[in-house]
Amino acid sequence: MHGRIPANAFAPLIAALATGAAALMWPPLALLMVCGLAARALMRARLPHFDVVSFAGPALAIAMVDAFVGLDGAIGTLFVWRMFADTRWSVGEAANLAMQAGRPEEASRNALIHAWFTPLFGVTLVAYTAPHMIAGLPLDLPHVPAWGVIAALILAVGGIFDWALRRAADWRLGELAVAPATHILTHHIVFIAAFGLMPDVSAGIITVLAWRLAHAAPFKLPASANAEA
Repeated sequence: MHGRIPANAFAPLIAALATGAAALMWPPLALLMVCGLAARALMRARLPHFDVVSFAGPALAIAMVDAFVGLDGAIGTLFVWRMFADTRWSVGEAANLAMQAGRPEEASRNALIHAWFTPLFGVTLVAYTAPHMIAGLPLDLPHVPAWGVIAALILAVGGIFDWALRRAADWRLGELAVAPATHILTHHIVFIAAFGLMPDVSAGIITVLAWRLAHAAPFKLPASANAEA
């Protein structure tokens, strides 16, 4: 087995699930928790900046959809873009961790394609159950039939099962790269919990947002706890 599970590996997952649960019980508390995570990320950033170029394309797309379809379609476009951006970041993070662990084969596109299946399931499920209200704003997506949701679910379950078997084989051979495996595990848990288990889409969006913000400013254990670990 290559490496150990970092002491703070599951802290973003705990923050995400706690914030999502708060969103279900008392949305103002969840909003306060997200604001706290965002403020912490900004304060810990060395050179906080706003990348205008990366937002130009999505902003133009949202404006065009708003003009031709309406606000509900624009919010739906924003939702899909955020899901794509968060998934791309997470897949890149897993690839970086795999390279650092000396496992380039786990950083390839084919090895990480399964990480796209759970977000895909989330998008199809939201489209199937649309329209929704997100923080008082309408969200709508083109309707996806039930078979599309089932197909996305089968892809997600199959991808996770195949990944789990491969990691179990690595563990038995003593070749498991812990850091990338832990990240991918939390990746799947977050997206499944957010859009497969949460009864409210708003709570799911809050869950993923909190998970991403918690990664932007990782929580660290005190020095004494790290020494013991």
